[in-house]
Amino acid sequence: MKMKTKRNQAFTLIELLVVITIIAILASLAVPAFTMVQTQGNQMKGVNNAKQVILSLKQFSKDNNSQYPDSVANPLTGSLAQNANDAFRFMIQEQIVTDERIFGCPAGLNPDNNIGQAPNYGNALMPGENHWAMTGNQTDTTQGNMPIVFENPTSVSWPPLWNADVAGQIQPGRTWPGGKIIIGRNDGSVAVEALAGKKGMVGPKIMAGGFNLFTQASQGIPQRILPVVYGNNTMTNGVGTGGLNPNGPPAGFGAPLPGGMPGGAPPAPLGGGAPGAPGGLPPSGL
Repeated sequence: MKMKTKRNQAFTLIELLVVITIIAILASLAVPAFTMVQTQGNQMKGVNNAKQVILSLKQFSKDNNSQYPDSVANPLTGSLAQNANDAFRFMIQEQIVTDERIFGCPAGLNPDNNIGQAPNYGNALMPGENHWAMTGNQTDTTQGNMPIVFENPTSVSWPPLWNADVAGQIQPGRTWPGGKIIIGRNDGSVAVEALAGKKGMVGPKIMAGGFNLFTQASQGIPQRILPVVYGNNTMTNGVGTGGLNPNGPPAGFGAPLPGGMPGGAPPAPLGGGAPGAPGGLPPSGL
């Protein structure tokens, strides 16, 4: 009787296999759910950082006739910002921003918060430490739906383009999974926006009237984009190169095709901002 009781209490091979199978199924369901929750959490952190950057721009504009730092000559350099890193570093030098980590983004480019010493703060926003590009030649009074701060693009044409093939990777111009990016507007609103596609080089979705999130705010007038400095080089009007990938730019991103950007599309003129705004300056590295 005792032997029979022990035999009844033991797992059979079939029962063990059933339990293992159930555990495997539950694990397969849990991993994608965890990944999605993690991605959404990272996106929310990125959204909050973009909001902080816009608030800092607004604070700067209050003391500079509604102008943002790219339109005001930096007294330490005597020149206008050549790229987004320069413009944002100006706000650190003005002590409007004291923690450079707001210029980073989870699953993207992130600074080390070593900003150096006053007054230059020469270690602030070094190449590869700024995640956010910026629309140049704008002011605090520019149309509210103008995209002002957004995730670094692969092409700084107007509208800009991103590379959905490297979604989720720390690569120049990457998107989030599903072809999404974070866009902050001049009215202070920030959101995760779906692009026109989930593969290849993609731009904003086309809206009613043939405009998109970028072109609708400028009445069809191309705007200058202040690019992100990745390595020793910054974004050009076509393809960015530089220091994140030791083997060079992502696959398929060699020299620009005719027209200045992949696929031969015509380049957007730099300095095409609103009348009276400072003229466009060619991007350059730090």
